[in-house]
Amino acid sequence: MENKLITSLANPEIKFISSLKKNTNRKEHGKTIAEGYRENKSLIESGRAIDSLYICRDLIQDKENKKLIDLFAEREIRIVETSKKPFVHISYRDKPDGFISIFPIYEQSLLDLSSEDTNKILIADQIEKPGNLGAIIRSAKAFKFNTVIVCDEKTNVFNPNVIRSSIGHLFTMNVITSTSSKIIEFLGKNSIEILLLDPAAKESLRSYTPDGKFSLVVGSEDKGISEHWFEAKSTTLRIDSPGDIDSINASTAASIAMWELSK
Repeated sequence: MENKLITSLANPEIKFISSLKKNTNRKEHGKTIAEGYRENKSLIESGRAIDSLYICRDLIQDKENKKLIDLFAEREIRIVETSKKPFVHISYRDKPDGFISIFPIYEQSLLDLSSEDTNKILIADQIEKPGNLGAIIRSAKAFKFNTVIVCDEKTNVFNPNVIRSSIGHLFTMNVITSTSSKIIEFLGKNSIEILLLDPAAKESLRSYTPDGKFSLVVGSEDKGISEHWFEAKSTTLRIDSPGDIDSINASTAASIAMWELSK
């Protein structure tokens, strides 16, 4: 751990971290941030590259959480301590818990996927809200969908709010960004069934059993699934709902569908 303590908002490192709140700056520098104990625990355990960890001891309440600092030290990752004021300034949260790290943005490709990775795939089609995308990734982890493909990206996968909503599970699974045409081609070549979650579908999700490998496509709440998917060879399925509503929150719909398909 470095001996210096950052106390000023004018410190260049504080200014740089704060700048990463903007997507344009994250893209320019190829860096992003992970905030929170659970998120950084997942990050360090994933073995991915990390530039620096910033901590504020005044905000670390749980003694158990302090052990996370030791994990970073064991990996010989640079650790910088700050006072409360600059830490709160760079935080995304109303109640920060004292952990923020900077790490390089990394890429994963469809070609990197193993056969096991493609047994169950969740495809998030043009999801715009970071909270929804992060929650979908989190649910995919829970239902053992080892791969999430972000189709025709509308919100950046490495948006800190996506990381936060996923509780860091983004780091422990395959999360790939690609276009609908490339994804459809990949699924076809690998004989992976395409299931479209559509409220207008005639067939119920509850009565459907996939035959082999499959992918589940979930669209945004306002626009639904894009036309490219309906033009591909696919099966459309609906969620049975006794209530009189025309749509369900995207992450909620994805969770229900993944649960049904995992039974």
